[in-house]
Amino acid sequence: MKQIKPLKEIRVLDFTRLLPGPLGTHFLSEMGAEVIKVESPKRLDYTRFYQPKMGDTSVLFHLMNNNKESLQIDYESSEGKKLIHQKIKETDILIEQFRPGAMASFGLSFEDVKKLNPKIVYISITGYGQTGALKDKAGHDLNYLALSGLLDLNKDERGKPVIPGFQIADIAGGSYMLLSACTSGLLAQQREQQAQYIDLSLLDAVIPLGAIAHGMDQGGVSYKDMPILSGGLVNYNVYACKDATWIALGALELKFWNSFCEMVAKPDWKTSNEAQLIDGFFDKEKLEALFKEKTRDEWVSMAKEYDICLSPILSQKEVLQQAHTKDRGVFKDTSVKEKTIKTYASPFKVYTNED
Repeated sequence: MKQIKPLKEIRVLDFTRLLPGPLGTHFLSEMGAEVIKVESPKRLDYTRFYQPKMGDTSVLFHLMNNNKESLQIDYESSEGKKLIHQKIKETDILIEQFRPGAMASFGLSFEDVKKLNPKIVYISITGYGQTGALKDKAGHDLNYLALSGLLDLNKDERGKPVIPGFQIADIAGGSYMLLSACTSGLLAQQREQQAQYIDLSLLDAVIPLGAIAHGMDQGGVSYKDMPILSGGLVNYNVYACKDATWIALGALELKFWNSFCEMVAKPDWKTSNEAQLIDGFFDKEKLEALFKEKTRDEWVSMAKEYDICLSPILSQKEVLQQAHTKDRGVFKDTSVKEKTIKTYASPFKVYTNED
């Protein structure tokens, strides 16, 4: 089997900034696309100025943009427009991340661009989409999580919504959905042989992450009253270990739970009824005490011979160091300003039957 770059020879003109677009176009580049990052001197990518920095530019900016050609140009000037128009003619995909109407004010709307390139795939990433009551509002990841209902599902014991330690809407709704938008846009372009416009809303894209809660609520059962995958089950939960680290037990199916019971020599904990594992029916304190008998790594070592869905909760540094991540080539060493940083390889491994 030979690994290939599926987007080889595809050209992308990237007007995006911050996180959703730039991370998505980073992956497009890793998949073989030639990506040109376009910045106006009037509106540079804000992530350039974040801390920590390497030289005068943030590590985050390098992480997401190191594999792109950089073009800083005032595309509102006559000379700049001429160059951008030429780039558009040579481009397969144009991606922008401004609020609705901004690209039109630059003379670069979809209607303007398709006159220059009748087969362009034009993608607009916004918080709320090109239509709807919220289309002109500003927003960030936290706002999209709030309006999607996801933040309401993520509360502490006091009922206070907890801000996740990572960006969900920006990445799951933006960066990864952008890959789907690009590939489906290219496919439609090839079939129709005409320009394609794609309206990608971060809010729209992130709402389906609440699918289980939606299904329960519409079936007459409130997810809040039965948070089965959010701490409501003792067999699908997190536990503190002896060394103050944490472990995740994901023994959702009874075969995994019963195997876990065999591993810890607790045959009386086995069951054929999932309801008996709801926190409150099963005494969770028994499991909390059990896990504190060993360190996290001792539990991991013990579980190697059992099929039980038990995983260590890793730090960011440990994610870089774990054998599976290295085996899969999730990260790659990239030289930036005479230093080496870890950047993301393509999330897709595409192969052909060729040797």
